[in-house]
Amino acid sequence: MSELPDHLNEWAVLWSRVRGAGPAANGSAVFVPAEADDSEARTQAQERGLPLLGDYLFLTAATAEIAAAHSLPENAQVASAPMEDYDVAEISVFDHPVGGGRISVGEQAAVIGNLRFETAQDRDAYQPALLATLAEEAFLHGARTLILIVDPDEAARFLASGWTAAGRVLSFGQA
Repeated sequence: MSELPDHLNEWAVLWSRVRGAGPAANGSAVFVPAEADDSEARTQAQERGLPLLGDYLFLTAATAEIAAAHSLPENAQVASAPMEDYDVAEISVFDHPVGGGRISVGEQAAVIGNLRFETAQDRDAYQPALLATLAEEAFLHGARTLILIVDPDEAARFLASGWTAAGRVLSFGQA
C-alpha cells in the first residue's frame, strides 16, 4: 500500500500491544522492506547483543475490504471487549470458544495479532469472520489500513484473501 511509510512510526507500538509485550529496549525490532538485504540489520543487532527472535512477513490490507469480506456462520457468536491497550474479540459456537484475536488501533492503521484457534479446522472455518470483526472495529475508529505480522509459512492463506505482502519484520531482543 502506498501509504505504508506513514504507518511505520506507529505499527511497532501497536504490534507490541496486541502481543502483550511491554516497550522493548534498544531497538528490539527492525523493519526490513521486502526487496532489501537484511544482513546489515542482523549485523547491527548482533553487535548490540540482540539475538534474532523472529522473522515475519508484514502484511497490509484495506480495512473496509477485510471488514466486508465475511460474516459469522449461523451457529457462531462473537463477543468483543475493549481493553486498556487493545480490543479483543472471541468467537464461540454453542458457548464454546473456538477462536479469538486482538487489535490495537492507531491514528491511521491498526495491527491485528494474537490470533488463536482451538483447532486447525476452527481456524479454517472462523478466521475470516474473526478478521472481519476486528477489521470492522478498526474501521469504526477511522483506521483505513490493517497490518498483520505473520510467520512466512502462514502467509499463503492471507495473501489469497486480500492481504498484500509489504515487507519483512526481523525481531531482535533479549530472549
